Amino acid sequence: MVDDFDSFRMTVSRMLQEFGCRQVDTAVSGQEALRLCEATEYDLILCDFNLGRGRNGLQVLEEMRHTQLLRRSTLFLLVSAESSREIVLAASDYEPDGYLTKPLNGKSLRQRLDRVLHQRQAMKSIFRAIEDNYLDTAIVLCLQKIDEGSRYGIFCQKLLGTLYVKTGQLDLAEQVYRQVLEVRDMDWAQVGMAQVKRAQGDIDTAIDWLNQIVDQHPLCMPAYDELADCHNELAHNDERQAILERAVDASPAALLRQATLAEVATANNDKVTAAKTYKRVVKLSENSVHDNVDCHLAFTRAAAAVFSEDDSVGRDLLRDAIAVIDKVEKKFGKDECRHRQLQLIECQLQIQQGNQKRANELFLEANKDMENLGLQDVETELDRVLAMQALGQRDKAQAKLKMLVEAFGHDEVALRKIDRLLEEPVSEESKQQVAQINKEGIRLYEQHAYLKAIECFQRARRLFPMHMGVQLNLVQALVGQMRTGDNSQEWMDTALSCLTSVEAMLTGGHPQFQRFRQLQQMVRQVDVERQQQRRA
Repeated sequence: MVDDFDSFRMTVSRMLQEFGCRQVDTAVSGQEALRLCEATEYDLILCDFNLGRGRNGLQVLEEMRHTQLLRRSTLFLLVSAESSREIVLAASDYEPDGYLTKPLNGKSLRQRLDRVLHQRQAMKSIFRAIEDNYLDTAIVLCLQKIDEGSRYGIFCQKLLGTLYVKTGQLDLAEQVYRQVLEVRDMDWAQVGMAQVKRAQGDIDTAIDWLNQIVDQHPLCMPAYDELADCHNELAHNDERQAILERAVDASPAALLRQATLAEVATANNDKVTAAKTYKRVVKLSENSVHDNVDCHLAFTRAAAAVFSEDDSVGRDLLRDAIAVIDKVEKKFGKDECRHRQLQLIECQLQIQQGNQKRANELFLEANKDMENLGLQDVETELDRVLAMQALGQRDKAQAKLKMLVEAFGHDEVALRKIDRLLEEPVSEESKQQVAQINKEGIRLYEQHAYLKAIECFQRARRLFPMHMGVQLNLVQALVGQMRTGDNSQEWMDTALSCLTSVEAMLTGGHPQFQRFRQLQQMVRQVDVERQQQRRA
């Protein structure tokens, strides 16, 4: 029994002893509970959600699942004075055996425990077979329970479908799920059908199934996860991010899902979403087994980067990011490489705060160490380039980027990271990606499908914000749309933003210079026509 209030802990312990429990241990904190569980295999764990300072009850369950401290035959019941949807959904990811709402009385507790204990006893042999990895035996035992008409038949069908998928018996899994769906519309059976279709290679049907599920059952979190995995398999990165955003809106307290969204948004170069989501990840990971230094660094990098996309969001995150930097070494210990990274990231943040002197001090110290040590890992080197850019050292930053392209020429993963800061990508994957998006956008433009072309080029611009050709293609598509009579101020603002960005990178002899001038004149002409129409 885990609870930080002595009176409640003692009351429930006494109830359990009256029910016939021979040994009842108690813990006042999550840390103590984990220590006891490492030493003893318990049949039943009752754990309060709010345990004061340190881990909460959900984090205790999370850690026990992660470290495999919790046997399938052990019952874990989460207890809470509140039954908010946010807590219940976050807990569902770690599959507690029950959720009890305070206050508890002897009668209701006894009834609830009788139900879960009877189920555990009935399923004991199946769980033992699964733990021992005798999956074929577990399948036979599930079939026996179903044939006997067991009161736990639905539970056995759900488990049976999962076992069939795990053992590659996809036709039998599909048969189980279809039998369930013929009787009742169960969301877990629908998700199971989608998993079968995906495993059979019919991923389009799986996506159709899953889209229907999340529309009909918006709180079915496994459907969101499976759908995101399908889009990941197809390299549909924007769609994957969109479905993860819907998932975290439904269940905002789910740490791992938030972390996945942050990573996907970063890969998609969606700086605002990445920064906001990493902030939530840092907060949720406090006291979690999944807390790590990488997510803290990722948040500070994202907070520094977001200024180029949305200054107001950057201002909101600035103080939090600097506070995280101040705490990283206290929390995770000192590391020389990480210390330099933190200095270079803080340099960028101090510039945004207007602290030029402090920013220079941080950069000079980190840069001196790096010059003495030679080439560092690509993340640290890119932190230095970004700090140079923030300090206005544009020529030095460009020279450093050129050096990095040569130094990491053999490392495709490193080159993809460098691509984000280059006018033209150098990694093979990025070159193919931008060529494919550009080709599609040009095709749409030539068909006068300007809105779709704009969407295409905007996606390319987000992925490769320094690419001149992409930005000029976007301007051309925007001009095409505005000449149809669509005088949206958003289109004009985007066109002017692209032209300003390109102009900052251009020199007189650049191959794109003439095209830039032509498009600049076209935008001015469109703007004049817009003004004339408004006056008319």
